[in-house]
Amino acid sequence: MGGQRRKFNVIIGSHNYFRNGIAILGIFIITSIIFGLAKFYEGNSFYILSSDGFIALQILLEFLAIIISFCIFAVIYYTSEQAKSVSMVIVACIFLSVSLLDTTHIFSYKGMPAFLMSASPDKAIILWMASRLVMSIGMLVASIIPDNKNIKANQSLHAFIFSLLTIGFIIVVNYKPDIFPLLFIEGEGLTPLKVGMEYFVSAILMITAFFSYRHYSRSKPNKAYFLLVVGFVVGGLGQLSFTRCNSLYGIYNVLGRFYIFISYYLFFRGLFVIHIKKPYKDLYEAKEKLSDYVDGLEKSVRLRTKEITQANDKIIKNLKDAKNIQMALMTTEFPKIQGMEFAAKYLPCEQVGGDFYNVFRLDEQNIGIVVGDVAGHGVSAAMVNVFINQNMKFRVDYDERKYRILTPRGVLMNLYHIYNNMSFPEEMYVVLFYGIYNIETGKLTYASAGMNTYPIIIKANGEISHIKMDGFPICKFGQFFKPSYETKNMQLESGDTLVFYSDGLGEIDRRQPNLFSAENIMEFLKGMQGYSAQEICQELSDAYHTLLSDKEMLDDVTILVVKTPYDDI
Repeated sequence: MGGQRRKFNVIIGSHNYFRNGIAILGIFIITSIIFGLAKFYEGNSFYILSSDGFIALQILLEFLAIIISFCIFAVIYYTSEQAKSVSMVIVACIFLSVSLLDTTHIFSYKGMPAFLMSASPDKAIILWMASRLVMSIGMLVASIIPDNKNIKANQSLHAFIFSLLTIGFIIVVNYKPDIFPLLFIEGEGLTPLKVGMEYFVSAILMITAFFSYRHYSRSKPNKAYFLLVVGFVVGGLGQLSFTRCNSLYGIYNVLGRFYIFISYYLFFRGLFVIHIKKPYKDLYEAKEKLSDYVDGLEKSVRLRTKEITQANDKIIKNLKDAKNIQMALMTTEFPKIQGMEFAAKYLPCEQVGGDFYNVFRLDEQNIGIVVGDVAGHGVSAAMVNVFINQNMKFRVDYDERKYRILTPRGVLMNLYHIYNNMSFPEEMYVVLFYGIYNIETGKLTYASAGMNTYPIIIKANGEISHIKMDGFPICKFGQFFKPSYETKNMQLESGDTLVFYSDGLGEIDRRQPNLFSAENIMEFLKGMQGYSAQEICQELSDAYHTLLSDKEMLDDVTILVVKTPYDDI
């Protein structure tokens, strides 16, 4: 089946290349016909339009090309801030420069008012050739640079430098046009240098079309890149029109500007698709994939729930024993440290649950604090709970006297690795907080694995604040992502109190999700700086039961209070 699909893709790809090759050949043929018609009407062009009509049409086409070139700059500049691709920054700066040069070029026509600069055919042609050279050479450079090469400096700086250089060039052309070689002789036509430069620009655009087609052939292929290829081909062929100009307002001048307008439009279409339509398309496809993944996840959850329900009848008799074992793990026998107070309450939603906590000595100066929550509750969450408690490694002992205390980051990284080596259900995950409190310095070193509640600090002076949590949960995602947990530090003052709680404390009524929100809990704790750890723990528990009233618990609830010693202890 896979071989047939690959063979089919090869056939489709060959068909696309053949069809696109025919399209480019068609452009050559149509261009040749248009050139022939232009040659036929060259001497009779004013039978078609008056001289004023040609000038108006020429200026209209130039203005349209300027608008499109500025739009190209805007689209790329404001959609490439994150990617910072070197090639795209170059393209944006090129079209910004081209729009400035072409705008000044229009106002330098003979007979135009001296708005931006005094009118002169020499100035007009110098600005025109400068614009063509900047566009052709710049696009060639951009097409050669790999797409994955990023720019380090701010792209606004590059746009400013390009603008400054372009404006400086325009000023030089305005005040010192004589320093440039002669490109047009009134009454005679173009100089050989001007004609040669037009051929040079045309050749550069054709070479750029080749590089763009090679890029197109590697992009699956992408229609947007093919539009760029056609734009370069049209621009290169159209540039040949300017080698035939004997008058600044003849039919070849208008024809060349028409080709430039078409090529700019194709550039805009291609770059618009790449930078705006494609991200939305990718986002839509990602959304569809995510939706399929969520549907599969929900199906898996339903399947697991059914299996657990069927097995529940067999294990119900052992649940009470399991509850007793779990409650034994949730010890209330805290370390005996002079001046410090500890208190905790654990309220399982069912017989057993997924919340856990622990406070323990690491050595004489440091104590470890763990608070966690397994997704869901009941037997499966309790089993993961036991696994977490058994597999968290806090220190490495070398012998009886030598040891090394692992940093909070190291503890979480090790646990994430161990968890991903187990065959747990994919929908199961754990959020937890692990901190190390130094008794002598009062320094709290901690890290979070996606802890979804903020530990609250009751300062000795009555102020209330919280510790913001972040980090990635402990889950079965190791084959896709390796998190980088961060160890953070904060200084606790004498008499400060830490209040940890699980999200079950706030999940009282689904119809009123903010009934006991984090803000409300912090407000409730105001003024309790003089309370003991046990009193604070009991007050929170009583408030929870008061708000719960006769409703059923929705989730496990854990409360852990740690009160630091006063300096005079």
